[in-house]
Amino acid sequence: MREAPPVASILLVDDHPANLLALEVALEPLGQRLVTARSGAEALRKLADEDFAAVLLDVQMPELDGYQTARLIKAQEHTRHIPLLFLTAIHRDERQVLRGYAQGAVDYLLKPFDPDVLRAKVSTFVELYVRGEQLRAREARLRQQERELLVRQGEAHARALLDAMPQAVWAARPDGSQPWCNATWAALMEGSKTGEAGTSFLDTVHPEERELVRAGLHEALRSGRSWEGQHRMGRPEGWRWHRLRIIPQLSSGEAWSGFLCAATDIDDERRTQQVSQILSHASVVLSSSLDFHATLARLAQLAVPRFADWCAVDVVDSERPGTKLSRVAVAHVESIKAERVLELHQRYPPQEDDASGVARVLASGVPELLPEVPDTLLRRIVRDAEHLALLREVGFQSCIRVPMRTRERNLGVLTFVISGKRHRYDRRDLALAEELGRRAAVAMDNALLYLDAQRAQREAQEANRLKDEFLATLSHELRTPLTSILGWTQMLLRREDLGESGRRRGLETIERNARVQRQLVEDLLDVSRITAGKLSLDFKEVPLREVADAALESVRPTAEARGVVLQAGLEHLSDSVLADATRLQQVLWNLLTNAIKFTERGGCVSLDACREGGAVEFTVRDTGKGIPREFLPHVFERFRQAEIGREQGGLGLGLAIVRHLVELHGGSVGVHSDGPGTGATFKVRLPLRAAPEAGVVAPRASEELAASVSTLLSQGSC
Repeated sequence: MREAPPVASILLVDDHPANLLALEVALEPLGQRLVTARSGAEALRKLADEDFAAVLLDVQMPELDGYQTARLIKAQEHTRHIPLLFLTAIHRDERQVLRGYAQGAVDYLLKPFDPDVLRAKVSTFVELYVRGEQLRAREARLRQQERELLVRQGEAHARALLDAMPQAVWAARPDGSQPWCNATWAALMEGSKTGEAGTSFLDTVHPEERELVRAGLHEALRSGRSWEGQHRMGRPEGWRWHRLRIIPQLSSGEAWSGFLCAATDIDDERRTQQVSQILSHASVVLSSSLDFHATLARLAQLAVPRFADWCAVDVVDSERPGTKLSRVAVAHVESIKAERVLELHQRYPPQEDDASGVARVLASGVPELLPEVPDTLLRRIVRDAEHLALLREVGFQSCIRVPMRTRERNLGVLTFVISGKRHRYDRRDLALAEELGRRAAVAMDNALLYLDAQRAQREAQEANRLKDEFLATLSHELRTPLTSILGWTQMLLRREDLGESGRRRGLETIERNARVQRQLVEDLLDVSRITAGKLSLDFKEVPLREVADAALESVRPTAEARGVVLQAGLEHLSDSVLADATRLQQVLWNLLTNAIKFTERGGCVSLDACREGGAVEFTVRDTGKGIPREFLPHVFERFRQAEIGREQGGLGLGLAIVRHLVELHGGSVGVHSDGPGTGATFKVRLPLRAAPEAGVVAPRASEELAASVSTLLSQGSC
């Protein structure tokens, strides 16, 4: 039997009864329900009560005209879909028609209207409305049929859905036993038979939380309200966190037939949250300071007890020769045992041949996961009984070691250990440990780069200071003899009353200061030649005794003038070497001049020589002011002078030139002093047979000096 089509309602709005009557007559053949309203306000009230297929709206009405009424209709969510047809006998111009369409009208009819045309237009909207209602009715029937189908499928279908759910769902009696459960719960119960005597879901709850869940169950049965909590459930081999929900079930009256339970596995979610929190806190800790020792100590404390029972941080120690790793941080859940962990490292430091240790992870750069460390494995790792006893004391059940690696370098190793059997590390924990290792390595690398930057800054500041000192010294050393030369030259030219002795004294002064100035220029030229790689040596067979005697004679007048005793121990020196005699004499002259300059009146300077194997060793020893211990490594550096050196004048180039000339001869030079007031000893060692090829500058010497002079000249002109 075919259903009758629904009857549509049509709203007629006009303030004149005659017009309403005319509309009713015109539309009555449609067989639909006609509803009239004599004002816009009345039309809005009727629209609020029911749905209409169309609204015929007079434009000219008191209070609310048609346009205002249309705007209010379209402003409402439940009426904006209703078609509006405007009727008017007054507003016939095009602007008013357009205004009607702008208010949402679907048509604009002018009075007097043709009834057939009006019926045709309205019947279209009625047909659309009827079809829509039929579709909605059909959808409602289909939905009802679907509901009935679901109901007919019954409990079997519902149980299949429950079995397909990832959540564990089961029903339980007041005593906790289960009459039925889904497959997920059966797996959680490890295949226990439902309804078996003595079986309770409480058996799957972690023992430490079992009483809390039991109390929650009793509270739910007492109050009739559902209870919810987060607890560990499963088996001792692998507890997992679940969100447990208990819903009491009424049987009849106020008696409880039991309760429904649902357990959702949230272990991964909790772990993700935990990992995010640990990494977030680790980022804050690692970025809080550039002191990586303190930062790594805070990282170890952060890991305990959130991620480990104890944690140790070992880093590569470049400042302690003979050791590869240094333990910089230790944290333990029991603070007293942290000292034992540190003692463990000190007494049993990592070794290259560790079967499974920190050194192996550092060398390979591969992380290590030991989910469980039984005694059999411990005995393979330990070195002796005391080592095993210490490991057992601090606890060593599950372990992760990860390298701190960045820029293809292993900076150290992070060790995380679980001391009890409450948990075991797995691959997810290893991923977190590796990320902590990467972040710790980046933080440590940044700290080391910062230290390098500070060191470079200090070196640059020191170079700048040396440049300023050198320029000041150079100007002073050049101006001092020049002042004397200019002064005596003016006196010789302008004063006629100078006797022969006065003129001679002036010329001697001019000559002496000119020699000083020439020596300064020669030193600068030597540095320039070495810098440019143009210092050539003329190697010949040179008797060392002649070179040494010539150097002694050249400095003897200076020594006598300063009241310094000059001694020589060259009796056994009869060897000859391939050398540049002039440059070799310059080496000895510089050392002797330097020794005389820093020796007080009455002191002694000696030059000794002896043969040792295939080399000859010259020793220049003085009883002068000595050299501070902290300055000894810098004695042969260019432009470097201690406070004592600056007091005596000079450019600080003499000893640097000595070192380079000796190296050009294939030898070496060294210095020793016990400190201020103890004198100094310089030793020059020259090979008897080996000598560089004539005319060639030693690469290392020239390159080092070139770098120093280039840096100096780039900062200021000499």
